[in-house]
Amino acid sequence: MTKSLQLEEDLKSIHSNYINEHFPNSKSPTVKATDFEILATIRYDPSLSKQPPTTYKEISHSNIFLLSEHVARLDYTFKFFHNLYGTSFDSDISEEFLFTQIVKSLEQSGKTVDKPYKIRGLFKLNGESLLEIHEAPSRTDLLSGLHEDTLGADDPTLSNHSDPLRDELDVYVSPKSSLISPFTSFKTTKRDVYNEAREILPGLKPGQEEVLLFNSQKQLMEGSITNVAIKRKSDNKWVTPLLSSGCLCGVTRHHLLRKDYIEEDIIQMKDVSVGDEVLLFNGIMGVKRGRIVG
Repeated sequence: MTKSLQLEEDLKSIHSNYINEHFPNSKSPTVKATDFEILATIRYDPSLSKQPPTTYKEISHSNIFLLSEHVARLDYTFKFFHNLYGTSFDSDISEEFLFTQIVKSLEQSGKTVDKPYKIRGLFKLNGESLLEIHEAPSRTDLLSGLHEDTLGADDPTLSNHSDPLRDELDVYVSPKSSLISPFTSFKTTKRDVYNEAREILPGLKPGQEEVLLFNSQKQLMEGSITNVAIKRKSDNKWVTPLLSSGCLCGVTRHHLLRKDYIEEDIIQMKDVSVGDEVLLFNGIMGVKRGRIVG
């Protein structure tokens, strides 16, 4: 199946009964179209190209981590919300358009091209957009969290200099279930459920803590800023929750599934325990290891 067809299947999966349950009348949803913006967090990294750029003109598509996946997700996110609110706009967000806007924003910000950045893209349903540039931590290998047990020691995506365990995150489990909705399935600025979940984090390891969310059926969904995978005990395969759990269809999640590094499955919370190792991944940090500590 091609990438575009798989994304269409993902979209159909998201259009399920729980969407209709939370938005029973698409013509008068409780959340207005002006109450939120579509959100994309995109990593620029000079080390992703064979020859790191030294000028803005030398920046290539490969310096934008999972650029095509970001474009595809923006496209079907717009489609979903335009269908929900009965709105539309004339322009399409193409890969070339987004790439050009990212490079322009980097140049206008005066940021040097030799450092990685988090580009925070804010998109209104009327087509207006804003790109914010923030510094991002350097990583030798964005997929290091997979390590040899998934990729194999000789896989070219693994760096000899990376140590995935060194960056292990402390992972906590939310004490209560989270209500699933389009705002958990699609990335937007309406993040109340995630902000509330993060309030339990103790702050013992700033920047290295995550909290896992689960739905009313006691199924694991995701982390507050990451998608998640756990090892299935029957075969030691990394598995990530199904989209029907209410989790975000993240770009790194989609990439790992497409590469067969992880599989989808229902994950019941009774199968998640303190001490378990997990994979955490998103479009900025790539893939890291975590361990459930509370």
